[in-house]
Amino acid sequence: MSNLLPSHLFPKAWETFKRRPWLVMGISLVYGISGVFVPPPVLGLLLLLLAGPIRGGYDMAMLRLVRGDDSVSFDDVFAGFSKFRRLLFTWCLYALAVFGGALLFIVPGIILGLALWPAFLLVMEDELSPVEAIEGAWVLTSGHKLELFVLSLATFVGLFVGALIFGIGLLVALPMTQLAWVRAYHEMRLSPEAP
Repeated sequence: MSNLLPSHLFPKAWETFKRRPWLVMGISLVYGISGVFVPPPVLGLLLLLLAGPIRGGYDMAMLRLVRGDDSVSFDDVFAGFSKFRRLLFTWCLYALAVFGGALLFIVPGIILGLALWPAFLLVMEDELSPVEAIEGAWVLTSGHKLELFVLSLATFVGLFVGALIFGIGLLVALPMTQLAWVRAYHEMRLSPEAP
């Protein structure tokens, strides 16, 4: 059975963070600000093109760290570009699902956001197509939506506290929360009932 409680995931995330803090903060910074310094007219298009591959590379680098692989380097945040088309279309499907769900009274958008977030890792790890990754994410997270909602609340609190510390706390809070989410994915994949 997967343990997706924040009281389990965040201490595990802290253990991972402590092993390679500068690397984790560096790749999280790239992930967090990719596109911020791009001139506004091309920002939308560039973010559309970069969002999926950066997310895939970032999530996979974090997953490797969660699994104890200390050979991860800064360049691994860009590993998603080797699967550019798949991750671009996965991001488009994910964004359309979440945005479409949000138009239906917000709650469906939240549910879809929680249910489909592992799709990028499924593309990176299992070489799935975008549609297969979206379907696989839904199956992987089935039965865990409430736990993931609680994790999202803990994430909000963590990021809020990080922002209160002159914003500098986000350098730790952002990677910590992402490590907790990736650890949740890892736990779900190890579960005997996982697809």
